[in-house]
Amino acid sequence: MKIRRSGENKYVALDEHDVKIGYCSVARKQLERIFPDAPTQYIIKVKCDDECRDLLFGAAVTRARLIAMKESEPCRIYADMDAGDQKGLEVIRALGFTGSDGINRMTRRVTDERISLPVPVHCTIVRDFLENEEERKKCLKRYNECFGEDCDMAWLRKLSQKRDFVRILMVSPSELCGEVMVWSQGYTGVIGIIQVARAWRRKGVGSYLIEDARKYFASIGLRDMTFDVWLSSPGCLPLAKKCGFRRGEMIRVYPGLEM
Repeated sequence: MKIRRSGENKYVALDEHDVKIGYCSVARKQLERIFPDAPTQYIIKVKCDDECRDLLFGAAVTRARLIAMKESEPCRIYADMDAGDQKGLEVIRALGFTGSDGINRMTRRVTDERISLPVPVHCTIVRDFLENEEERKKCLKRYNECFGEDCDMAWLRKLSQKRDFVRILMVSPSELCGEVMVWSQGYTGVIGIIQVARAWRRKGVGSYLIEDARKYFASIGLRDMTFDVWLSSPGCLPLAKKCGFRRGEMIRVYPGLEM
């Protein structure tokens, strides 16, 4: 078995017949809007058989550390892993990774009481289905910039075709304050993607959007709602708790390496 570099930040594991049996990668993301104190994020991903797990994680971690050491700004290294990958977690922790960060699926019941929160002055709530081409372009651009992604229009169209999909926006006379995209899975409403403009954070925008989503879920007969929360994202966990969500199962885990 051997490890071969297959790109600037990618490696593959090959068996004695040069058949690929696994790979790893180190991806760099700029997440200023989510992590203003450490916007540069290096994400390690490994997919392989058990026999080459140690080697691939070792190669990825070495590469990530080397790149991160060259950064003049604060940065963060973490591994993106399935919550049930116990063998992988053992390996990554042996390499110095710690912490309990990750994506937690928070839940709450759907209720139909009126929204008690005030709408910020001069703001209006709008619902749409992303049917307008220009709106889709703007929405996609905001998503990619916020989450450091490079998703295309096909991805967004597929998202908007989910069952009971709707986008809820809060707008002021001059700008978009925030938006949330929601849909349903079975009898459960899903808080899918939520974004609040920086100038409108801590002004009740996110809370009101989630409450309006609750009212929408109630109107179509849903019983529960979920919100997948990145635990280390500033403001995300407090927002979910404020809106009545309780922590549930971990969907992904992100052990981190101190730099």
